Amino acid sequence: MGFLRNWLGRAVLGIFLGAFATAPALAAGKNSEVLFVYPPEGWRLGFHTEIGDIRFFEYVPAGQTVDEWSDMISVQIIKNKQDLSPGDVARGLRTRFIAACGSVQHRGPERLKIGGYLGARLYLECANPVITKRPGGARFRRFEVAAFQIIQGQNDIYVIERAWHGDRRADPGAPYGRDDLWGWDAFLYNIEVCDAERRHQACLGLGLLTPEKADIFASKIDPVLPYGCDYFRMMTLLPDLSRPAKPTLVVPVKLARTPFGKTKQELAFVEDLLTAYNENRPATVILTVGKKALAGQYRTDYAKATRDAYTLRALLTASGVAGERIHEVVNPSCSQS
Repeated sequence: MGFLRNWLGRAVLGIFLGAFATAPALAAGKNSEVLFVYPPEGWRLGFHTEIGDIRFFEYVPAGQTVDEWSDMISVQIIKNKQDLSPGDVARGLRTRFIAACGSVQHRGPERLKIGGYLGARLYLECANPVITKRPGGARFRRFEVAAFQIIQGQNDIYVIERAWHGDRRADPGAPYGRDDLWGWDAFLYNIEVCDAERRHQACLGLGLLTPEKADIFASKIDPVLPYGCDYFRMMTLLPDLSRPAKPTLVVPVKLARTPFGKTKQELAFVEDLLTAYNENRPATVILTVGKKALAGQYRTDYAKATRDAYTLRALLTASGVAGERIHEVVNPSCSQS
């Protein structure tokens, strides 16, 4: 945030949340709850602080700093705030923006369901801030745009903001006039809060796909299964939640007629999965059977996929992958009909 961030200090939300908190691309809240936020490529962490139960991170693009910026993402976690709803936070932000701006346009707050969690989204445009100079005399910029996504976890509140400010609406990089609501919807859409212990719930940040999403990925390799499904099984290498995680890798694989692990290509694939594991990148393998390998009998083909999945798991664990970080799911859509 520009003038608003400086006017109220780094604890802009402190007025009604107690203070600011934030997380890197992956941050654990209470128990096994995890927040996934993905700044655009090339952005870096410019500021991080933790005060009591509050964490606050700011990200800026290369060439910008948290004191001299045009674009910024801030991510905050406020722990133990079950009594504060996403709508309360959004309305408080809107009130502060209105008080700080010469003129304001806003949309929302909109109520959302984000992976089963309650959320709210708020868009704000500010022109001609009431406070014209920062502490120390530097001038505030004339225009600011901010998009907030607020998510209520089991015990914590997560506040994610993407902001831009500049001296002209026509400045290069200004988000005005974009069809996708300032061009930031894809960033907001990919934000997730997940419970890492509930592996039956979909969470792309953990590599846990719904059967519908797995079908979409499997369809990219033109599956030919005649059993009412596009794949047999999924195997996911889960991230280490004590470390920042990279974006998930999803790989649909057509199994050959021969047992898995006999070819150089298959062994190279195992090495690629090990690389993802060591980089803390969740990886999901979607197993189907190639047309030439099909026996045409459900039990035979299903057993083939099961044996190959077992071999793949054995190769991974023999190379140091922790068994508890491998999660397997059978496609519920497959049948013998």
